[in-house]
Amino acid sequence: MTTRSVTIGLALGLLACSDQGGDTRTASTVEPPRTADLSYAPALSVPAYPEGQGPAVCVDETHNNFHTSVGTYLPFADVLGQDGYAVHRFTGVEGPKLEECDILVIADAQPPERADDPPTFSAEEVSALDAWVAAGGSLFLITDHMPDPGAIEALAASFGLEVHDGYVLEGSPDGPARPTVFRRDDGSLTDDPLLDGRSPEEAVTQVATFLGSAFRGPDGFRPLLVLGPGFLSWAPERYYEFEEDSPRIDVGGWSQGGVLEHGRGRVAIFGEAAMFTAQVFDEGRTLVGMNAPEALHNLRLLLNVMHWLGRLEDLPDG
Repeated sequence: MTTRSVTIGLALGLLACSDQGGDTRTASTVEPPRTADLSYAPALSVPAYPEGQGPAVCVDETHNNFHTSVGTYLPFADVLGQDGYAVHRFTGVEGPKLEECDILVIADAQPPERADDPPTFSAEEVSALDAWVAAGGSLFLITDHMPDPGAIEALAASFGLEVHDGYVLEGSPDGPARPTVFRRDDGSLTDDPLLDGRSPEEAVTQVATFLGSAFRGPDGFRPLLVLGPGFLSWAPERYYEFEEDSPRIDVGGWSQGGVLEHGRGRVAIFGEAAMFTAQVFDEGRTLVGMNAPEALHNLRLLLNVMHWLGRLEDLPDG
């Protein structure tokens, strides 16, 4: 039995999008230092809303979130601010309450530190979030690779979504990790109106993800990013340590991104978190996220998802 934790751990570390929860944390020895890429400053020629007058977007900080609007999701928050959204930190203590949020962003909630700690989302929270969405709220639920899908499993299930707690890789973990590129011309990006945007300039034809996890949805779910044949979700006993007999499942046909309506509300879910921010690893030598060369239209995808969640298409012209 061969353990590939050293070479594979370093390769995956360059693409990793979350720290590792639990008592067996290895990120400090596996993952190169990362920072938000503050040089990433795309100019939006036509913002969707006047400055600060768009929907209220609350970025969660209450569920062990690895990514926050003042941390590694700062480029995410900056882009939304440019597009006219009113972006707030959602701390559960200060700032807006849930009923004051039009769109709630939960980015990379992580499992508890210890096995005997309460779950990341209590049953009461799951019920409250389900009811809030059903009453008309919009939820942007973003997770990442193992162990983070386990943190949102119950919440996702309340919307009929099945998440797999693993690492999505094309085939074997041997060799260097590479971004997964989704394209319109091969069908891995679907022909969904959300991906068309409001004009040809907003059409999404290529996006990249950086490891992450897979999920599938119920009837009425609209997949946007579809994994092709040969993709496996690996669930090793220890984070990053892949062995020949590590459990894995075939996730060809599963999704890494999609949307659904729930009652009067909307849910967008994505299985990878770096794709919606911009980060630099390894002293600036590696770009991961919207700033990566493979991420041709990740920025457009982010804006189109936000426009859908905020019901921009429902607004009258002019």
